[in-house]
Amino acid sequence: MQTRLISYFHRETSIFRKANIRPLLKKPNLDKEQLKNYRPVSNLPFLSKILEKLVAKWLETHLSSHRLHDNLQSAYCTGHSTETALLKVHHDIAKALDRKCMAALVLLDLSAAFDVTDHKFLQTCLEHSFGVTGSALSWIKPYLSDRSQCVAIGMTTSEGKCLNFGVPT
Repeated sequence: MQTRLISYFHRETSIFRKANIRPLLKKPNLDKEQLKNYRPVSNLPFLSKILEKLVAKWLETHLSSHRLHDNLQSAYCTGHSTETALLKVHHDIAKALDRKCMAALVLLDLSAAFDVTDHKFLQTCLEHSFGVTGSALSWIKPYLSDRSQCVAIGMTTSEGKCLNFGVPT
């Protein structure tokens, strides 16, 4: 079943790689004439989302079975959370202060980091840092390349725009 789904995806890739961006009013009581009151919502085809979940599960299994997760990673790890990360930071600062060392905390917001991720860089990382090779990598490469999006308002759709950065959402 999974192999057939991937084969189908390879034949029909263009429809799976095109997102429709629809502006959605943030709150129903906001002025519809003000553009700032809208947020863009990216819609990918249903089968594309299912396939993404399958691939994400395969990748997670690969990363876990080969112990490729960073041992300090809290996001997307079962049993880890923001609290886990905060406890680690607190512990490290307290330990440094107990040793009469100076401690500094630098915070970096990477919440939108995937919006600017270069596709070729991501492919290189998957191959060289995480050992994703062969048919798995040959499947991921076309999925990341030649992605496009258009804006759809009502029945009107803009011309598609090629995306060279970011990951599917």
